[in-house]
Amino acid sequence: MRNRMLRSILVLCISAAALPAAKAQSPEYIEPPGFSLGTTFGLADMWGDVGTKTIVDHYGNDKYWRKPHFMGGLFLRYTVHPCFSIRMGTSYGTVFADDRWNEHNANKTTDVNDDAYQRYVRNQIAKTNIWEGNLMFEFSPFRMGVNSKLAHKRWQPYLLAGIAAYHFRTMGEYRDRVTDQKKWVDLYDLHLEGDGWDFPDAPKKYKQWQMAVPLGVGVRWDIGYHLGFGVEYLYRYCFTDYLDGVSDKYIDPSLYDQHLSPQDADIAKNVSDRTWIIVDPNYKHTPGDKRGNKAVNDGYSTISFTFFYKLRRRSNPWWH
Repeated sequence: MRNRMLRSILVLCISAAALPAAKAQSPEYIEPPGFSLGTTFGLADMWGDVGTKTIVDHYGNDKYWRKPHFMGGLFLRYTVHPCFSIRMGTSYGTVFADDRWNEHNANKTTDVNDDAYQRYVRNQIAKTNIWEGNLMFEFSPFRMGVNSKLAHKRWQPYLLAGIAAYHFRTMGEYRDRVTDQKKWVDLYDLHLEGDGWDFPDAPKKYKQWQMAVPLGVGVRWDIGYHLGFGVEYLYRYCFTDYLDGVSDKYIDPSLYDQHLSPQDADIAKNVSDRTWIIVDPNYKHTPGDKRGNKAVNDGYSTISFTFFYKLRRRSNPWWH
């Protein structure tokens, strides 16, 4: 009888000790279903006709780092499964590009037809303000199987894809020929390439409201049940080539006089052709000369830090 009691007590002790161990092995950092509220903030970049041609020249340019631009926003996120979330957000920021970033490569070339040289002497500068709303899907491949060891890791890579609507306002730099004073001017109503006007081969008027396809990749760290931190890169494929105000050809300057007020016509002539600043004060392009590459649409990207707070969680998720 006494031996049976001792065995029973021993079994109970072992069982009691095993319970905390079982809890410790539970998927503590596997995200439960529910809503999260998050924020993003980071570096924003324009990828268009203005600026450098390659990523290396873009980020490896010291002039770029003298004037970085940023984008930030808020998002609401709903986790359906540890590997799949739906994210809806809004962002605002400014992207910037400058043909002068090509100065170093332009000075090294011996060919005036070299791309870097052509961009440098074109001398366009664009600053674009963007309001964006997006709906994206977040996929964490390591958490497809919630019982795997990788699913229990706090660090998780993820992929992003979705659709976005955005409004953009592009500004160009006006430089007074007499006083050398500079100011930013709105390019939309200046029709620098004759967009929307009635003349042979005139481009169509573009809209400031546009759609884009965001695609991205990131790494997230689950700090605990309620808080997450991550770093992500997100690129937006746009359906316009006028994000930087440059797309097609130089037009006859007399068209500005026909369609704009005298003041706006003077600004349009100044901003549309800025090669005179680099080459010669009297230099003017011939109408029809190449100004940009309309065959390739523009895009913009962000490299962001993300923080999100998990608003609620179930004590026993459905996948347990």
